[in-house]
Amino acid sequence: MKLRTKFSFLNSILIIAVILGVSIFLFIAEKRLLIQEMEKNQTNIIKGLAQVGKESLITNDEILLINYVNLVERTRGVMYAMVTAPQGKILAHTDVNLLGTIANDTIAIKARSSNELVTQSYVDKEKQNILDIALPIFINQNKVGIDRIGFSRDSLHEIVEETLRETRKRIFGVVIVVLIIGFIGAIILAQMMTRPIKQMAKGAELIGQGKLDTTIVVKSNDELESLARDLNKMSSQLKEIDQMKSDFLASVTHELKSPLTSLIMYIDLFLEGAAGKLNEKAEKFLKIMERSSKRLSRFIDDLLDMAKIERGKMEIKKESLEILPIVSEIAELIKPQADEKDIEIAMNIPDNLPLVFVDGDRTRQIITNLLSNSVKFTPEKGKISIKIQDEKECLQLSLSDTGIGIPPEQIGKIFDKFEQVKEIRERVKGPRGTGLGLAIVKSLVEAQGGKIWVESEVDKGSTFYFTLPKQTT
Repeated sequence: MKLRTKFSFLNSILIIAVILGVSIFLFIAEKRLLIQEMEKNQTNIIKGLAQVGKESLITNDEILLINYVNLVERTRGVMYAMVTAPQGKILAHTDVNLLGTIANDTIAIKARSSNELVTQSYVDKEKQNILDIALPIFINQNKVGIDRIGFSRDSLHEIVEETLRETRKRIFGVVIVVLIIGFIGAIILAQMMTRPIKQMAKGAELIGQGKLDTTIVVKSNDELESLARDLNKMSSQLKEIDQMKSDFLASVTHELKSPLTSLIMYIDLFLEGAAGKLNEKAEKFLKIMERSSKRLSRFIDDLLDMAKIERGKMEIKKESLEILPIVSEIAELIKPQADEKDIEIAMNIPDNLPLVFVDGDRTRQIITNLLSNSVKFTPEKGKISIKIQDEKECLQLSLSDTGIGIPPEQIGKIFDKFEQVKEIRERVKGPRGTGLGLAIVKSLVEAQGGKIWVESEVDKGSTFYFTLPKQTT
């Protein structure tokens, strides 16, 4: 999972958690507030009835009291309302059949002996939950009556739930909007936070690939900017060390080249009999010395070429050439090595190919290296195919073999300096290479304006492609 995705995910989780927490808190607070409002409303209704009851008793207006009791009954959630005398006689009731009767239920008895508000919950015959509230009526500190109202708890619960449903809808709408804004903000924040990290990761990757001129630019005024400066400093130091290494290798290889050339020359002279006829043992030793010296010479040549490439001093002398003679020449040169392993070299080259504008010697070096590698990594009785295709602005050459192939994870590394695939190296007999050949080949191809790439499958073979620019008219 990418760091930006992790940041976005964590920020989103945090936003969701906060919003859910706030929403739950608001919902609970809203519910508590509604219940308090309902209780307050019930108290106001009972007090209103007490006030009307007081006035009607003072004025002896029973009609006023009965009308108000009926009005109270219309209030949602009210099951009944009544006003009784202190001894329990019902003076007004929403059920006219109960007028004049005596209320002797539990709450009536409690209310007659209390001067405070009295409440009691019970379940009536119709299985409804009732909250009965009674409040005494005083005139000049004398209890003159009791007003009572029965509220349906189920109805009150429905009122609360209806209001809460609307509240839930509002909260849900707000949550959706906030979540959308939060998610967008989380993505933007994650991008802002990870941008400098991505820049450093890309820079570190380039430095790891050997591109030591890379400069990482991060302006964040924090630890990331400090880390970027440290990486740039490290890159500069690595560049200096790499330059020192290149200078050292160039100097050492140059100093070794002259005496090694002389050594090879004298070995050849001895083998030709310049110092007299050699016995079989001496000739065997000299041939071993010759092979080792020439292998060392090729290694030194590779080091010198790489040093020139890194310094930008590799000379490329382009001219118009036919590619077929060069390919045929190299194939003929490599054929003895292929014959030793019974490897067939097949060429599929069309006639009348256009001229290419390249450095002949460097092109020979490219083809020689690639063809030698194909022979080296192709098992006995294998096959190597050389093809040339005429493209729009270039000729595309390909060398295919039936060799051991390259693992997919290693394909991107084989053109790096000193890179040798361990899995392949362990399966091939003979002396190890320098690990510079393909790096030099890539540099030479690109220096002539071409491209090089490879397609490979393990145990089936590899195909190296490279292009050479045509002669322009």
